Amino acid sequence: MERITVEQVENSERFYRLPKALFELDRYKKMSSDSKFLYAILKDRAELSIKNKWIDSEGCVYFIFTIDELKEMTGWGKDKIIKLKKELAKFELLEEERKGLNKPNRLYLGKIKIELSTGFKPVKSTEVGKSEVRKSEKPNSRSRKIRSLEVDFPEPNDTDNSDTDYNGNSMSRKANPISKEISSPAGAMDLSTPEESVKYIQPEYYSLLQVIADRYNGKFTQLDLFTGEFQNYKLTHYQKMMIGQYLSDGYVTSGEVLDIIERIPIDSESPLAYLLKCLENLKEERRLEAKMIAHRNAEMKYEDSGKAALV
Repeated sequence: MERITVEQVENSERFYRLPKALFELDRYKKMSSDSKFLYAILKDRAELSIKNKWIDSEGCVYFIFTIDELKEMTGWGKDKIIKLKKELAKFELLEEERKGLNKPNRLYLGKIKIELSTGFKPVKSTEVGKSEVRKSEKPNSRSRKIRSLEVDFPEPNDTDNSDTDYNGNSMSRKANPISKEISSPAGAMDLSTPEESVKYIQPEYYSLLQVIADRYNGKFTQLDLFTGEFQNYKLTHYQKMMIGQYLSDGYVTSGEVLDIIERIPIDSESPLAYLLKCLENLKEERRLEAKMIAHRNAEMKYEDSGKAALV
């Protein structure tokens, strides 16, 4: 056996990424390991489809992966592949749309459903619930009409090295201190420690932050199926507190944070920096809105006082 070197591991290995949530969440505990492995293979093909712009009229990413291709790649038989695809469909992780006319079926991957971890107290805030309601109002992908859009398909290929070239350096930007021009909602107090300027977040936000962390970790913490090791993209406590500042200051809701995480590209080299930049932009928008409202109210008050003086 020829032992691999560090350089080979870092620069030449290609791998399939498997979300950690499939192993940690109770919802997926009963899934077979082969189904999870098949999900990783299909996920790799779906990410390639994004680059090839295989996106339907509803903005959903689709891809093509024939049974013959899967047989050749995995060494499994046809019956086993069909069984595993049915299992993924049972867990709402795969949908197959028939095209007919001897054309290959379109495949759609389902979202992994991140749930609030057991052991946390129910959240009094209804923000997360509203987010889930908005998602449930979207039409189910199974109810979509069969579309007649014809697309010329380029030859499928494996994930390039650049597709899986994730670095572990996350940008730990600190949020700017809240402006004194508007009043800050209660819920955050400054720490006097010189090494950190992150505000103290009240415990009432912890369960919301855990939901956010679960969604982020589930998307960006991946399993290297060749080494069996997880790439660590988990949010640290400090990073969660940074996000918590925006919640406690009242500039964003937890639902908005979850929506931003969903929009972060899966191949983003720095998903945390992307998230914090979006939150900072939202904060600035809300600050400007509050400033304009305060200015309008002051003008109205001035006009009312002027009218009263004339009377």
